[in-house]
Amino acid sequence: MLNYRLFCMVLLTCLGLGTVRPAGAEAAFSFDTTPGQLPKIAQPRHYAITLTPDLKSLTTQGSETIDIDVQKASKTLVLNALELTVRRAELVAEQGQTATIQTHADQQTVTLTFPKVVTPGVHRLVLSFAGKIGPQPQGLYYDRYLTAKGEKMLLATQMEPTDARRMFPSWDEPVYRATYQLTVVVPQNWLATSNMPMLQEKPAGKGLKSVTFARTPKMSSYLMVLVAGELEALEDEVDGVKVRVITTQGKKEQGRYALQATKQLLSYYNDYFGVKYPLPKLDQIAVPGGFSGAMENWGGIVYNEAILLYDPNRSSQQTREDIYSVIAHEMAHQWFGDLVTMAWWDNLWLNEGFASWMGTKATDHFNPSWQAWLRASADKDTAMALDARRTTHAIQQPVKNESEANDAFDSITYLKGQSFLRMLEAYLGEDGFRDGIRRYMSQHQYSNTTTADLWAALEQSTAKPVSILAAGWTEQPGFPLVRVASSCTGGRRTLTLEQDRFTINDLAPQPLQWRIPVAFNAVGSSTPAAYALLEGKRTTALAGDCQGTLKVNTGNTGYYRVQYQADLALALGKAAGELPAADRVNLLSDTWALVEAGRASAEDYLALMPQVQQNTDLITWQQVLDTLMTMDSLERNQPGQRGFRASGRALLQPLLARLGWEAKPSEPPTMSVLRAKVLTTLGTFGDSGVIAEARKRFQAFRTDPKTLAADLRVPVFYIVGRYSDQKTYDQLRALGRKARTSEDQQQFYNALRAALDPNLARHTLDLALTDELPPTRAVWLVRGVATQGEHPEMAWDFARKNYKALLGKLTYFGRNGYFPSLTSEFNDTSRADELEAFARSKLPAEVQAEIAKGAERIRFQANLKARELPAIDRWVKRQGG
Repeated sequence: MLNYRLFCMVLLTCLGLGTVRPAGAEAAFSFDTTPGQLPKIAQPRHYAITLTPDLKSLTTQGSETIDIDVQKASKTLVLNALELTVRRAELVAEQGQTATIQTHADQQTVTLTFPKVVTPGVHRLVLSFAGKIGPQPQGLYYDRYLTAKGEKMLLATQMEPTDARRMFPSWDEPVYRATYQLTVVVPQNWLATSNMPMLQEKPAGKGLKSVTFARTPKMSSYLMVLVAGELEALEDEVDGVKVRVITTQGKKEQGRYALQATKQLLSYYNDYFGVKYPLPKLDQIAVPGGFSGAMENWGGIVYNEAILLYDPNRSSQQTREDIYSVIAHEMAHQWFGDLVTMAWWDNLWLNEGFASWMGTKATDHFNPSWQAWLRASADKDTAMALDARRTTHAIQQPVKNESEANDAFDSITYLKGQSFLRMLEAYLGEDGFRDGIRRYMSQHQYSNTTTADLWAALEQSTAKPVSILAAGWTEQPGFPLVRVASSCTGGRRTLTLEQDRFTINDLAPQPLQWRIPVAFNAVGSSTPAAYALLEGKRTTALAGDCQGTLKVNTGNTGYYRVQYQADLALALGKAAGELPAADRVNLLSDTWALVEAGRASAEDYLALMPQVQQNTDLITWQQVLDTLMTMDSLERNQPGQRGFRASGRALLQPLLARLGWEAKPSEPPTMSVLRAKVLTTLGTFGDSGVIAEARKRFQAFRTDPKTLAADLRVPVFYIVGRYSDQKTYDQLRALGRKARTSEDQQQFYNALRAALDPNLARHTLDLALTDELPPTRAVWLVRGVATQGEHPEMAWDFARKNYKALLGKLTYFGRNGYFPSLTSEFNDTSRADELEAFARSKLPAEVQAEIAKGAERIRFQANLKARELPAIDRWVKRQGG
């Protein structure tokens, strides 16, 4: 546990109690100053939308009446529309005010020009329009899925960040909050759901019905939802709210775990936020097919069914954990994002960073044996790896257009945001932080905010200078390295702490500084950690007597790297096996990060292996396994790879011997997750015993699926797929084609992606261009062939040859990062040049920012390989490999 009182006392002493903001800090929310592309001439107050989908032609006919509040006299109104035909627009009860309509496809807008000036005040705008229903999850889309009765289809929506404009003309920017009332015409046997409960249902002729939903609270357009199909539901109630898990027919019983999690979390969040969930119902909606994530639509959260439905006989412990954590994340959004919404996408972290932090906090609260916060160290490492590069960005970043809004959904926004908030909560203390969040919710409900509004609420609740501390972490890119030295005088230890910016492969980084709350303690100490505020370049702190080994960033809650002077590093390395898991994984992570930055050698990291390999805690081995796989990727196509994999097997085989293939009745749930990871890594490294056992268990599974434990399915299918011949490949594909759930389908097709046989890899690539999988799932087969299948050159050549077809299958939201992801295994600088040249000649201009990140990653990996491969090979030689 952190010593919050001492931490806060140190910060108060150094910073004072004032709330002076740093120069250039952002202002509190104001509608007029909020960025955006639409002119702020009018604000919508209410939409009444009627939509009639045609399931044969996959088109829609629609009409809407919008109550608008005109702010400035103008003859024109500009709103968003994309792939819509607006046929008529007029102002009700205002004679002669039928608009001339001009569509600007490149700007995703439509301009309505009226004969006479539209005066300030309230007006009613009526529009009629036509649209289309596509296969990609953007706007209103269709989803085809397989059942025992044949292929079925449902309709669903995905609006974030900027796709409500694909379903109906709208002011499709988050600052334009309005109420919505939706009417939709669907087949009589379909269940339809939206943000609010059904208000009315009546026949519409020809086997159709018209369903009208109640009016929503004021909300942003991207939170609108519609799902309709042959669906069924589990229902319950908690704290006066009707909760449902909605699935395709025959699957509702797999929603019971999600229903229980929803009830548990709703009560928890009602208490934590101090503002109760304000809608009368909350639906958790499972869709099969091409939507691969989850979306926090207010009152109607949509998930890919693989991360909502749980079958105890088929789903693994990892699936169980994923379902809970994703539900916790999306439900946190019902407050952070839905009730209170960021004003513009430059503050997306107010939605996603907070939902990530809150979701992990709630998951850890209810499931302590899963060690959610301990395992979040891997998320922090992911963010830091990106944040150390030249192409990183601040948590709060400028966003000019729709493409940049798409790019904002990245690890900096989610995972750096989560990690910083954990550190900030430690600074304020859990009670003070929660009180600030409650104040923020109460003050800004049904409205929009900036980060400044959050800091103000936290400062009011805690009387601490949050803005001053936080600005460096959210308004500038990167993060610090804390260098630690120690000296003893008269039996008292003095620490010297210095900060630099931590960078990787950046020869001329911008010099930056942070206010860093540095935690430190002696290894094995029973006293709480002490804190020092490293406010400038250098500071000193008393650290007790000179006994014991010193550990900095105690508890691993700080978002910074640590480099110790040589004697401190040596002593800490020798004590690594005695460290608590959080500190042990922090030491491992920091050591490997120093290797990547050229501040240490791979041999320094590998020297820690004897100290950690006797334990069986998941978090330690998660870090070790990830690092071993990174090293293995550096060895790809190198003469030392065979020896490295042999050394890796020798390191991991004793661990597998302790774990065994079968779960023990009394083992913690983390052991099943660790077992699957170890088997997967040993399979990758070519362990003959593991491969043989996986094949044996797969054949038994084909005869009787119950013989294969749910927790072993992913590693067994992966290993069998990796070493498959044509016959086995065909068996896996047949199983995938017959699969009735997304979870099963994903497991089998992921196994196909892993095939090492080049001919089988080509088959998998060809599948990406077929309709065997939904389009947004099919395209990612290519990346799997490049990474899991170890055929990056083949996958890259295929992608360049078929780039138009692949782009056609991707959503606008997903296309920018797609091609860089296909080159993630390259470590030759010529490939970076190749990626950039291809993007310049073939890809849209808006992808270039992501291309730059991909090229930088390749050049970094090339540098790392050249520098560290000899050290890795020396370690292998000493192991006898």
